[in-house]
Amino acid sequence: MRRFTGWKLSLDIEPSSWEALKREDPQAFEELGTYLADRSVNRRIEMVAGTFAQPYGWAIGGESNIRQLQRGLQVIHQQYPSASVTTYAVQEPCWASCLPQILRSLKFDGAVLRDASTAWGGYSAGFDADLVNWVGSDGSTITAVPRYAVERLQKVFETESIVGTAEFAAKCVENGIPHPAGMCFQDLGWPAKPRVNEPFVRFATWQEYIHKIADKPAKDWHFGIEDILVTLPWGNPTLQAVAQQVRSAENRLILAEKVASIGFMHGASQWPEQELREAWDDLLLSQAHDAWITATTRQGRQAWAFQVASDTLNAEQSAEQIIQGAASALGHGKADPIQSPLGAQWVRTINTLPFERDDLVRVSLATDPGTTGIEVTDASGSIIPSQLSITRRYFSQDVLGELSRSRSIYPEKGDKSSSTDGINDAVVSFRAKMPSIGYASYRLTPRYRQAAKDLQGKVSVTTEIDGTTVMESDLYRLRIDPKKGGAITNLWAKQLDYEFCDAKSDRTFNEYRGYFISQQGWRSSTDSPAQVKIIESGPVRATVEVSGQVGGIPYRTTISIAEGQQRIDFQVGFIFEQDTWIGDPWDIKPENRSSEQRRSQNDGRWKLQALFPVSFRSNALYKNAAFDVCRSRNADTFFQRWDEIKHNIIVNWVDVVDAEERYGIALMTDHTTAYSQGPEHPLGLVLGWAWEGGFWWGKHPLRGEQKISYAIVPHRGGWERAGISRENSRFCEPPVTALMDGKTDETENSFSLMQIDSPGVEVSAMLVEKEQLVVRLFNAESVEADHVVTFGTRPKHVDVIELDGTSKRNLEIRTVEGGRPGVHLRIPQFGLQTLSCTW
Repeated sequence: MRRFTGWKLSLDIEPSSWEALKREDPQAFEELGTYLADRSVNRRIEMVAGTFAQPYGWAIGGESNIRQLQRGLQVIHQQYPSASVTTYAVQEPCWASCLPQILRSLKFDGAVLRDASTAWGGYSAGFDADLVNWVGSDGSTITAVPRYAVERLQKVFETESIVGTAEFAAKCVENGIPHPAGMCFQDLGWPAKPRVNEPFVRFATWQEYIHKIADKPAKDWHFGIEDILVTLPWGNPTLQAVAQQVRSAENRLILAEKVASIGFMHGASQWPEQELREAWDDLLLSQAHDAWITATTRQGRQAWAFQVASDTLNAEQSAEQIIQGAASALGHGKADPIQSPLGAQWVRTINTLPFERDDLVRVSLATDPGTTGIEVTDASGSIIPSQLSITRRYFSQDVLGELSRSRSIYPEKGDKSSSTDGINDAVVSFRAKMPSIGYASYRLTPRYRQAAKDLQGKVSVTTEIDGTTVMESDLYRLRIDPKKGGAITNLWAKQLDYEFCDAKSDRTFNEYRGYFISQQGWRSSTDSPAQVKIIESGPVRATVEVSGQVGGIPYRTTISIAEGQQRIDFQVGFIFEQDTWIGDPWDIKPENRSSEQRRSQNDGRWKLQALFPVSFRSNALYKNAAFDVCRSRNADTFFQRWDEIKHNIIVNWVDVVDAEERYGIALMTDHTTAYSQGPEHPLGLVLGWAWEGGFWWGKHPLRGEQKISYAIVPHRGGWERAGISRENSRFCEPPVTALMDGKTDETENSFSLMQIDSPGVEVSAMLVEKEQLVVRLFNAESVEADHVVTFGTRPKHVDVIELDGTSKRNLEIRTVEGGRPGVHLRIPQFGLQTLSCTW
């Protein structure tokens, strides 16, 4: 910079790098600080983006996108207090369609929707203009530099603007781009020099280009979910593990913050500030884009997959400790003398969602000798239907004596003298009614030498004469046919009076199918019979286990339904005992991996999938991403080349509906992956893929065990009416239970911190900052913009704040319907509002 005075730089570098620079080269650190102190539009060095770990925003949750920016900017300002970060420009396709409102709330005033030099994972759609008004999911806008529609895609990782030739500039001017711009964000290890140096090139920071050089934006661009054109080798076992680990840690950490907030506001526990900060740092690091695009690279502890596993494990372990600590504190009851036998125990069931909840909970319980059953009652004494899954029993005195004499640990197999003396440990399942963001209390009473009262349940499993297995709840009747590999041949929704399985389809519901390359043919789970084993048969929950094989690969699927639960849960595990290759058999020579644009990984039809043919003609597909939902514009998801990418990503859910949106079925998954669908192809969820993946990936087989959890939600109406976002919240945030250490006080049988009148408004985050409760609200479903938030006790102040902590306005606290204190606020669909509450 001292030698070449015409150079100007925009830096997209992980903030932790500045700590390393200060430690290893303090002189360079100080000199950089002098450049960053210049905040003018003409400055020579601009720090851009500011995320903590450069994540693929489209692959992670909305709250993670916020924390990436908040924490990244915090670390930058710790090292360079005078630095100003106001432009969001990135090296890779690290965008999310929800970013405009997030960026504006953090005082950004520009964005760049191009990744010309490192587009390995994909690129943005094109728009011919100097600048556009990027319109986000909620209607917020920010000035943005688009990738031009006339900008050629080249190789498998670059766009034409990286070289900025005179011909490229002329083409842009002819197409209405008077000030064409190019870029090259150089990665570590690249030569430290510009890629271009022609006399017609002017060096500028992105801030200078946006605010001084380019024409003001004249057009709006609703740059949405499907304008982020990305592709990864979905189904690759390493990538799948990365995505699952990131999602699991993300869900548990958000849940931990909420449970800790309830505990803190209830006065039961302290706020674990340091533990949460360290856990979030671990999670944010695991979301780095390199952990996805280069998941299979490097060795040992430097391997990206190892680092993700380590970071997410640390985050989840911290989250679990926080959850259990806060839950145990909320479970502190009135002192109760130790009893023998133990007698009744109380349990708190904790709900972190902003609406009243009536969901299945499961409590692990140790009991006294002689216990033959457990009776569940609510705080008023009413008996609640429950079921018991026994995990361990006591041995009788006769058996214990024989074991002692023989110096054995367990009785011999088949020894009829191994009678038991009651239940030692069990899981109790029951349906709990819980207030919003709070808890309810239930009593678990052991029954000695007598059975608990047998209440008729609504869930059952039976084996029919024809060999099929029928699972039934108050909402569904499923028929599983072992002759067809354990596929579902009937799915009757009772309340909808509708059959969802398509009997005319060539494919079967929940069939597993893919192209097995070594066998040179398509293989399906329906090709071979399966065994169906009943694991739980009611009265509140039923589970069956299907054991079959596809293409010689054994799999085991559990299917679960529960009373009152809209969601039907699945978990499948495949055992690849030897290297297995499944997918499009298109191959690439190693020397062509960075240039061949056709890839086996792109066409999902060939991959191992779970298929869901439905009885209605699928006319529309909706999908969610971070703080957004869109209706797909694609007629199908099929493409083969890097330069013809179609968006086929499922983040949390996709939903297919008929033309009139009378019926639909949503598919949810435990990780970001791909789905497939087309006019002649039913909705499919990618479960596995292995073949030639090109540069970064090479050939990596399916080997070992690969597990995936997913769920379906049959429904009436469109996704908004059906509450699919709300159902996904249930999927991601199950209730938390905690056995109490004494009796419950009648005045504290239940507790609710707050409630929202609109069921489509979610609590994206809840945490404590400087003794104040910070609640982030996201309008996920409601087309109405006016909402009411009520509180269990009257707060002193409620302010709406920006994401950078500055106050926007104070809300008037009123007594609303029901006599509770509350506030009114406006949140448009897909909009965010953050409240700071003081008591």
